[in-house]
Order: sequence, then structure tokens, then C-alpha cells
Amino acid sequence: MAITQLERDGVIIFKLDGRIIAPDVQELSDTVQNTLVRIDDPPKLVFDFKDVTGMDSSGLGALMRIYADIQPRGGSIAVINVNKHVKNLIVMARLITVFRNFENEDEAVWALLNPPVDPPQ
Repeated sequence: MAITQLERDGVIIFKLDGRIIAPDVQELSDTVQNTLVRIDDPPKLVFDFKDVTGMDSSGLGALMRIYADIQPRGGSIAVINVNKHVKNLIVMARLITVFRNFENEDEAVWALLNPPVDPPQ
């Protein structure tokens, strides 16, 4: 697995390539953790699955641990270019509401920078 990291307007984009399976998921976790230690604001992360050829439950678990780390800090995660296999894993694990799915990078970045506002109660 290969990981390319970019930043757009404070949103960190991780472009993933290859298979996200054990034992390679540790590389993903380490890369994200090394990035998170340098971020003071609530983390906004996008994971691009365009070049992902497969993912197993350990890959899904790594994404869940990342979410568990950033959620208390007010962070959010978006996924883009999700293939059918990965989407099925996310749906079966009932994580479709945790990982916001967008068609492309522009939509994901915009959505993370402009979160919906809860109506006053």
C-alpha cells in the first residue's frame, strides 16, 4: 500500500493506493497519527480510495480507530472514490453515517469546511 498526503485549505487528503489489509494498515495508522500530532484545529480528513484494489476488516478497523481519535477533537472524515467492495464493507459495518461519502475531492473539501449548522432549539 502507498499513501500520498496533500493539504487543501486545512483539509488533509490521504490518497491511498493498493490493498488496505493487515499488516499494511499499521502504515496507514502511523501516517495519520504523525499528521494529527501537528494539527491543533479539529482535524478534517479525506481518504481517497480511487486506487484502492481491496480492503479487509483490519483496514476498516484502522479507519474506525482514526475516527475514534479525531471525533473527541471535533474532527470529521470524508471518503471519496469508494469502489463497490469498500462501500459494501462500510455499509455492512453500519459506518455509512460515520464516513461521509462524496463523489470527488472538491465536494468533500467544501463539505468539511462548511459543516451543516444545527437549527437553534
